[in-house]
Amino acid sequence: MRHFDFSDDVLEEIQRDRFKHPTRLVQERMEILWLKAHGISHAQIAELSCAARSTVQRTLDLYANGGLEAVRRVPRRVPASALVAHRATLAAEFEARPPQTLAEARERIARLTNIYRSRTQVWEFLRKELGLHCRKVAAIPLPPKRTAPEHAATQAAFLKDGVGAAFG
Repeated sequence: MRHFDFSDDVLEEIQRDRFKHPTRLVQERMEILWLKAHGISHAQIAELSCAARSTVQRTLDLYANGGLEAVRRVPRRVPASALVAHRATLAAEFEARPPQTLAEARERIARLTNIYRSRTQVWEFLRKELGLHCRKVAAIPLPPKRTAPEHAATQAAFLKDGVGAAFG
């Protein structure tokens, strides 16, 4: 059993973080340190904190090597998409010819990279990695009883001369 000396300031931080730290893992680690500060053996700490002896040992190793900051540090693993490696190729492809539908984007990604993903995963990749968004498309409304060339001529006259010339 190793011996640790905890200062009063460190004990205050441990006491506070046992209950108030937002991460449950850090709270459990602080509980182990709190019990160790009170001279309890490793086997009893494992039993009282409902942790394995190896967890107690790892927590004490963290504290011995890096102090409270190492105990508070929680590693976060962020999974990376396999499509990220092909980001430049896909960005160039979709910039030259934007996909009309998610199904088309999915098919083109599969053809270019030989990676098959669901529609949801393709949509997330396009939105988050490439910055593409779905656009709503609609027909340009025409006034009743006018053809498209007549409407275009009216609009051109309006833009050229103003309100009075287009309808006068």
